[in-house]
Amino acid sequence: MSSSMKVGSQEKRTECKITCDLEILRQSPVFAEADPEVLRLFAYLATRKKYRVGDEIITQGKESAEAYYLISGKAEVTTHHRGKEAVLHHLHPQAFFGELALLARFKWFFSAHPLEECEVMIISRESFQKVLEKFPEKRDKLIEKIVQLRVQRLCEQTEFMLEQIPGSYPLKGESTA
Repeated sequence: MSSSMKVGSQEKRTECKITCDLEILRQSPVFAEADPEVLRLFAYLATRKKYRVGDEIITQGKESAEAYYLISGKAEVTTHHRGKEAVLHHLHPQAFFGELALLARFKWFFSAHPLEECEVMIISRESFQKVLEKFPEKRDKLIEKIVQLRVQRLCEQTEFMLEQIPGSYPLKGESTA
């Protein structure tokens, strides 16, 4: 195979990856309303990775640097508390998680691991910053979407955790007798 055919084949694969990833990003609550040129750059910069049961997508206590979009499979979010592992959330395809890592450096306060084989799209903080530098007028809207997603997830996780401990916390207006 000639080098020009290899280059053409590689370009075709890259274009196919960008097109596929573009469609996936359109399903994300953070990127659904983004302009096509912004989405295209995110799709170009994103990577994909497969995880098996027993792997960790995110490890509690390690430095954060990436956000994840679950393309296929199921995963769960856990945290270690008082020497035990507590389930915080279940993730299904089209879940976008770890989004705060796009905005700030911190140590992960949870772990995420697959319940079955998973494929995820990964967007690094570095890639996110590159897109914001190229499209500064889109910065506020993207950050607002990330904050809205995090608030929604906090509400869902609070509800999930409260449902796990029925009767162990007082509800206002309930008698404790």
